[in-house]
Amino acid sequence: MGPYAGAVIPPQSAVQQNRNVWEVFDKFGNISHFIDGGTDQSPASWLTCVQCARSEEEQNLEVVQIGSDIYYRANKDIAPEEELLVWYGSSSYMYMGIPFTVIHDQSRQKPGATTDNSNSTRQQPTVHPDHHTSKLRCVLCRRGFNSRSNLRSHMRIHTMEKPFCCRFCSRRFSQSSTLRNHIRLHTGEKPYKCVVCKSSYSQLAGLRAHQRSARHKPHASETTARD
Repeated sequence: MGPYAGAVIPPQSAVQQNRNVWEVFDKFGNISHFIDGGTDQSPASWLTCVQCARSEEEQNLEVVQIGSDIYYRANKDIAPEEELLVWYGSSSYMYMGIPFTVIHDQSRQKPGATTDNSNSTRQQPTVHPDHHTSKLRCVLCRRGFNSRSNLRSHMRIHTMEKPFCCRFCSRRFSQSSTLRNHIRLHTGEKPYKCVVCKSSYSQLAGLRAHQRSARHKPHASETTARD
């Protein structure tokens, strides 16, 4: 389904990322430009109405890049009137990364491939080799990433976007993992437990600090009793 319609934005003009903005990569894995379907100047596209799935299992669409265009592709059978959903990443239900598959334009065919218009080979693009998806680079600092979702998460460091909001105090964060750690301050949840003394902590850093301390070591009397 597609191509995804929107305003073409050069990398140097990109200010903020949102779920209606898609990165388009060149053959070297660098960002070529952005397509923003969420602006008033953007061509109308029903693809901007596709909702975020709550889990990877719930999604019925995935995003692919063919040439320099963005398309949605069904990854399972979709029943009539079923809602179209795409999963935006694996870190949390609010994560705004994009499932990423780059697909080559078929202008470069493998040796021996037929060019007959009746052959389905011309109609079926093949998945771009993984070595390209491992070289996605931030246009601002040139840091490399192995997935589009990781790159988009990193870009928030530059844009100062904070899309993750605490439901208790409305404080905002750029990363979903930081929000999860913060929420434990409100809920009192302490999922990190010491296997020696059963102390529990809300943050992994707290558990690691405890493990390095003398309190983490069992008392001599306990060691003698076990012996």
